[in-house]
Amino acid sequence: MDPLAPFESAVVEAVANDEGLDPAALRDLARRVHTHADSMPGVDELVMEWRRFLRYEPLVARTDDAYLLAVEPTIWTEFGTQLGLTDRELAAVRRLHDWQARRSVAETAPFDARAALVLAR
Repeated sequence: MDPLAPFESAVVEAVANDEGLDPAALRDLARRVHTHADSMPGVDELVMEWRRFLRYEPLVARTDDAYLLAVEPTIWTEFGTQLGLTDRELAAVRRLHDWQARRSVAETAPFDARAALVLAR
């Protein structure tokens, strides 16, 4: 599975430009987040665990190449800490996930109350 498959190049470019990052650096951050999620029990298993144990339904949509999730912002905080991301890096990669998630689904309200997380399947 390609961790960047769910992300449109135009979205990566736009977010990188807005955040003052090189697009390659933003792609690397997205890969790191996916690799981290995959290193837990695996992406499929992690999504299944969250669906089973969180007090809400985090799965907003599933496509051929991605899970589109709305998660508590603390999950992103934990990922950022575990990956050693700077505040700037974390903000940029979160924004990338948010933009892509909102472009990928018709109903974006779940991302208003929670943080978007896009994981390749």
